[in-house]
Amino acid sequence: MARYASGAPEGLLSAIVPAAVFHDFGKLDAENQGPLSTGRNKSMPWDHVDAGVAHLLGAENEAAAWLVRAHHSPGLPCKTLEESLPQPLRGGRNRDPDEGDHAPLIARVDACLTDYLAKHEKACGHYPVQALDAEALHGLPMRLALSCLVDADHTDSAAYDAGVPAPMPGEDRVAPRWRERLARLEEVVAHKARTAEAQGRAERVRDRGDFFRACLDTPVRDPLATCSGPVGIGKTLSITANLVRRAADEGLRHIFVVAPYTNIITQAVKELRAALVLPGEDPEAVVAEHHHRADFSSPESRDLATLWRAPIIVTTAVQFFETLASNEPARLRKLHELPGSAVFLDEAHAALPVRLWPQNWRWMEELARCWGCRFVFASGSLARFWTIDRIVESRVELPDLLGATAESRDLQSRLVEREGDRVRYVCLGEGMTVDALCERIDSAEGPLLVILNTVQSAAVVARRLRENGVDVLHVSTALCPRDRDRILRRVRARLRLERMAGRCGSGGTDGERLRKWTLVATSCVEAGVDLSFRTAFRERASAASLIQVGGRVNRHRERGGGIVYDFTFFPGEAGITQNREWKYAQHVLQEMLDDDKVNDRDPADVVTDAIRYELNAQTRFVETLIQAERARDYPSVAKNGRLIDDDTALVVVDEELRERLERREKVSSTTLLRLSVQIRRERVKSLGLAEIPSRREIYAWGGRYDPEFLGIMDDILAQKQFESQGCEVV
Repeated sequence: MARYASGAPEGLLSAIVPAAVFHDFGKLDAENQGPLSTGRNKSMPWDHVDAGVAHLLGAENEAAAWLVRAHHSPGLPCKTLEESLPQPLRGGRNRDPDEGDHAPLIARVDACLTDYLAKHEKACGHYPVQALDAEALHGLPMRLALSCLVDADHTDSAAYDAGVPAPMPGEDRVAPRWRERLARLEEVVAHKARTAEAQGRAERVRDRGDFFRACLDTPVRDPLATCSGPVGIGKTLSITANLVRRAADEGLRHIFVVAPYTNIITQAVKELRAALVLPGEDPEAVVAEHHHRADFSSPESRDLATLWRAPIIVTTAVQFFETLASNEPARLRKLHELPGSAVFLDEAHAALPVRLWPQNWRWMEELARCWGCRFVFASGSLARFWTIDRIVESRVELPDLLGATAESRDLQSRLVEREGDRVRYVCLGEGMTVDALCERIDSAEGPLLVILNTVQSAAVVARRLRENGVDVLHVSTALCPRDRDRILRRVRARLRLERMAGRCGSGGTDGERLRKWTLVATSCVEAGVDLSFRTAFRERASAASLIQVGGRVNRHRERGGGIVYDFTFFPGEAGITQNREWKYAQHVLQEMLDDDKVNDRDPADVVTDAIRYELNAQTRFVETLIQAERARDYPSVAKNGRLIDDDTALVVVDEELRERLERREKVSSTTLLRLSVQIRRERVKSLGLAEIPSRREIYAWGGRYDPEFLGIMDDILAQKQFESQGCEVV
């Protein structure tokens, strides 16, 4: 990590190494040795965290003491709270001053510290500790330092439990081979172009080819850059090519592709593996696919944690940004892989709730300035965050990959002009029932896309349409990634058949059958996926969401013109739940629709204006996170930095995988993620789900699961376990 840092605080290694040497110092207590000698999971009479803290504070290395304290649950504490305690950082794990009696532990450690040190030096030799203040390390450097300590410890313990040698640094990853991958990528793009041209799509091929070369050959080398381009222009491979070249030229470690929704990940991974994996390589080891969170602190499940060790990591915005904000050791374990990496923030406008942009922008600027990171922000409707006062401390002008030469600027103008009247946005008014919505869907031109704000609402509408005899498919996070992928393949196949029938002039019953069907989904398909419908219905959310749905309608201008209908449900409609995250954005969008400020405008202007208005309405929430970070209140930063305001658990829905986990067979983290869903812990408890034996933190689904339609919602709707607060998308 330090190799890629250009502005890391002095003494970084002088904090990390002593923390590694002494973090388990308290296990040398004579009364702790008995339980430890009998094997894992035995309770020790004295909490072992305090001894390392005491020794390091005695050597005046406060920074290392912070790391030892933070390495053990519950993670990085609050600086103000620690300073209010009689002996800051000392005592047991519970940091609440009104709970727990720390005095006996502190007294025990103080009495035995000399004995611990003698035993330690006899086994390991003398290790001199340098004095180091913690102040310079606080914030992002503290999280990065803790990441190094946690990963080393958890990697060792996972190797011990598996009975294999712990890998040395570098042995646990695939070589980057960036120049070879770039050559492979260019070959794949050229082949795709030849195939498309043979199919009669010459103009589109020329545009995509010009866009690819402009991104690849741009002279822009700024650490923060943008890339704007209309939908369907091939941003994923083009921007990746740019970053692979930069990685080769600058010796970068990883390329991160960060997407707002899980289905973008599936599509991107398929593309990137086909374009970047070299002969003889394991595709999963080269392009890692992280659908959702799998960070485990328990020794039983550490071997299943998702780590950022592959050359290319495709992950969700939730996992990426919540890792930056986290104070939990298991979650921070992978963060030290980020310095020296390039980050492609796909569909950047949808990556974060508006209230979280100001603090996350500060972190990204710090990563670029001090830790050797490169960022490219991309979207077909890219909000200009860097021009909004409430987000940035001082406005900046970010270069666009396409704005560096006259030729690329001409290309950009040509692409924007061709967007034209591809899609229009129409407001249906306020308050619809489910039945009224279904009637409007049935009367509209298909194929149709319907997007709802919660998992439960999507399941309710999909089920009602099917009961009404409508040909309907359903995709949401109620289905595990494997089953979502299968349904989306079916969606793409049906859209392809419908387009082919349209080009052939098919009409009558067959043509109507190919057109008259509906996909009901949550926001997981509203951005970045290559789907093109005739008509869409979008439950009111944000202006950015509405415009992104427009990218799934008449995507390649093959339908003459498309419509996206905005609507809201009647308050209290049975089974319909609300996503509290959209509260402010809905009001802003309503005003923009009332004032006709959506159609006939540059989408980037619409989204930027909407974000500015939303921030004005959420000043208190914005300041809460920024102030918590300044105060080194790490638990509050983690809580307020969540993209989804829910504590979720991983739940396995595949019976065969559950049995393999129970038998402690070797299972890859990729397999675990593809056959699981994320469920709020509150819901896990109410459903009575149990942890899989010998696999703490991983639960088994106990009810009905429909892999073809509603997933876990098949069981929940059958039992009518509706929640008034909603079933937010996770």
